[in-house]
Amino acid sequence: MTDDDARKDPVPASVGEKRRQYTILRSAHLGSGHFGDVFMGTHTLTGQKVAVKLEHRSGSIARREWEVMRAMEGDGAPRVHFTGLHGRYYVMVMDLLGPTLQRLLESRPSRRLPWDTVAIIGAKCTELLRKLHLRGYVHGDVKPENFLCSFTDGASPDVRQGLYMVDLGLASKWRDPTRPNCHIAYGQRVDHFSGTVRYASVNAHLGRWLSRRDDLESLGYMLLYLYHGSLPWQGYNGDDKNMQVCETKGRLTVDAMCRGAPEVLQYFLAYVRGMAFEETPDYEYLFLLCSQGSKGLAAVERLLAEQDKGDVENGKTTTTAAAAAAAEGFGAVVVGSKRKAPDSGGAANGVLIPTAKRHKVVVPKKIKTHQWIIVSTSARTGNSPHTQCYTSHTSYQNLVKEVEKKWAQGMRITSLNFEGSMWTAVLNARSSGLTEQALHYCPDTEFPREWVRQKWDDGFFITSVAGNNNCWGVVCSTMMRGRKFKQQSYIVSSTFPSKWVSEKWSGGYYITAIATQGRYQQQWCVVMSRGTAFKEQCVELDFEYPSESIHARWDENYMITAVACTTEQCAFVLSRGHCVGEEQRCTRTSHGPLHKIREDWQDSLYVTALAWGRVA
Repeated sequence: MTDDDARKDPVPASVGEKRRQYTILRSAHLGSGHFGDVFMGTHTLTGQKVAVKLEHRSGSIARREWEVMRAMEGDGAPRVHFTGLHGRYYVMVMDLLGPTLQRLLESRPSRRLPWDTVAIIGAKCTELLRKLHLRGYVHGDVKPENFLCSFTDGASPDVRQGLYMVDLGLASKWRDPTRPNCHIAYGQRVDHFSGTVRYASVNAHLGRWLSRRDDLESLGYMLLYLYHGSLPWQGYNGDDKNMQVCETKGRLTVDAMCRGAPEVLQYFLAYVRGMAFEETPDYEYLFLLCSQGSKGLAAVERLLAEQDKGDVENGKTTTTAAAAAAAEGFGAVVVGSKRKAPDSGGAANGVLIPTAKRHKVVVPKKIKTHQWIIVSTSARTGNSPHTQCYTSHTSYQNLVKEVEKKWAQGMRITSLNFEGSMWTAVLNARSSGLTEQALHYCPDTEFPREWVRQKWDDGFFITSVAGNNNCWGVVCSTMMRGRKFKQQSYIVSSTFPSKWVSEKWSGGYYITAIATQGRYQQQWCVVMSRGTAFKEQCVELDFEYPSESIHARWDENYMITAVACTTEQCAFVLSRGHCVGEEQRCTRTSHGPLHKIREDWQDSLYVTALAWGRVA
């Protein structure tokens, strides 16, 4: 017995009262989740079989689920008969359903479902999520355990008879009528996560608020799991499991992730993983992809063929979806038990009715793109492009010689970057706030902790850090009065240290330097300081250039103050405070960064961050 079990009240014999009283069959335990247990029960007067969910941990979770279940009105989710309190339990009585998709999978000797069955599940679950989204909610925890077959009372379960979604306690609203676009505002917290690690979207792992795209991405992973019986990122353990799984999902291309699965699943995942935060999903296109057998792929090939003929502009094709539906053999999608009048989404009587529209076909990427990232900022703070220089060399020794010359001219390093055979530095002549500097090179994967500790004792602070495949570079500086940090701390971690960063933020620390090191076993070095000019800070992590997120932050008056990239992941540190300019530009180039830096200088922008890494 666990500690949680010991603290629970005994399971009651019955709940409700009078005509709404239900007897709980305590020996018939149907399942349990993060927040409660489900038992079979019967209506005391009629004997109707029901499911009784007892929530024992969180009233807010239970009440949120009640709200969403009532909004569904039995359309795609079980019909709710009773909600209320019994002792310390939050009780919900609902329709009794059949086994979960997870149990259906486990009942097969191969622990795999054939693609025809998976395709049916994909079509039905797409329609279920569309119904939920139309009511303004996202599920937030899409997984096989949360989709159930219809109750058959002894007969073999059949997904063709209908599916229902349950466990809506983690659902959240994506619709906000108070905003001009009626969508919640973008938000992110690097240590935030909600859902199930195995099936969560990459954006959920990265701490972004959930929207409709995340449910559909999780659905794609669920379909891949049902077909293969496992996922490539299973088996991780430890405190950083969430980030390890996230990195694996982000590192794998859709092509590699879906190896051995029907190719149409690649198109499904490529589409949903490429959706924008506020984008309205093309449910009809996803339904088309989930046609049984090879028909879904045939439809994609036909759309791509039209695109090749010039019938498509900007990657979108015009097709008569109704005709395509007939060609693909669309049938009724039986979902839930209650039927509603047709709505704006084109559904009537549980059937997804295609309408003529443009479908966006996203071709799965098989290669990754790496580029230089140059961040330049306006010179409001006194830094000027006319007093800045950029130097690049093919060896560290040559870089040191040039840096020593610039030091003698009164310039100070503000950005250091090592990438492959390129050793670069950006130096400022004035208003850097840095007085004396020391540059240390460590030809090892071990971070030079002793050297840093000695410099701290001498009154220096880390002001820049860089990493290469097999070395570290660290710049320590003394600082002018009024700009001197009060305290400093750093961490070297195999994954981005989200929890550590969040804890430091709560203690008044802000990220002042960041770098990555290593080629195959990569490390993050994050330096945080107290006494900076920053007032607020966030970190946008991604596996490609996060254009949408950066623009959302710029609209909130954040500015990029540091960037670091591995071969798979990038981190943009954005800050609000008195030390950043009014305008900022972030450019990318596959060639050396000097020509872009010169363009920025001509536009009176000075370089504030530089990195090389994956952008797509």
